[in-house]
Amino acid sequence: MQNNFMKVAAMAALVALGSSAFANAAEAGETLRYEWRLRGALSWIARAKFPTSGTGVLQTQPRAGAVESQLRVSAGGRDYIEYVSRMAEDGEKTFASTNGYSLGNHSERKETTFDYVANVANVKEHEAGKVGSKTRPLSADIARDALTTITWLRENAASVSKTLTTDIYSDGKPYRVRIEPAGFEKTSWQGRDVQSRVFKISAAPGSKKKFPGLTVWLSEDEQRLPLRMVFDQPLGASLDLRLKG
Repeated sequence: MQNNFMKVAAMAALVALGSSAFANAAEAGETLRYEWRLRGALSWIARAKFPTSGTGVLQTQPRAGAVESQLRVSAGGRDYIEYVSRMAEDGEKTFASTNGYSLGNHSERKETTFDYVANVANVKEHEAGKVGSKTRPLSADIARDALTTITWLRENAASVSKTLTTDIYSDGKPYRVRIEPAGFEKTSWQGRDVQSRVFKISAAPGSKKKFPGLTVWLSEDEQRLPLRMVFDQPLGASLDLRLKG
């Protein structure tokens, strides 16, 4: 149960970045604040042991010729999930990706750097006071993690008219996924209904490693704000994040 909750919560890291507003957000800095709730049958079981609601903050800012995006999802107290992505200024290529969490007495942190010259991903794992390392071959010319995938969607939402198949790196491992444009919907935000463009990300057919389902609602304007994200899980729960402001 603990591992399932951690996976659900950690997927909140997919909630990220800027659009062609990304260029402006990266240059001037952008802060997005969220509320999240764990929904579905599993949430009633989890309630006894794990937090089922909280807040999240996503910050994007320039860093020494690159762009850094940091998402921290918190349930209050010491519990949190954190993702940090260092990427190219155009948001296309990921240079480094870090994710970690603290839940109760357990914490873990994984740092991945993408070496495009050697064509490998170097992964360093911190857990229970121990440090381990792994090296994996890159599966694509341009590596993207969760944050840079959402960044790419915000940049290219209007031109994504057909289902795409690509890789998303998580914990230093590539997951084969489908990105499917799912039309338009009205999404409630700040007391009004906002037109949004919907995208669904799911495991590609035949994938050995199954990527959890994710649905993203992007505002249909120049900012392409991620107004809402729902992360599906096999045990009947979903993590529902909604933009506050």
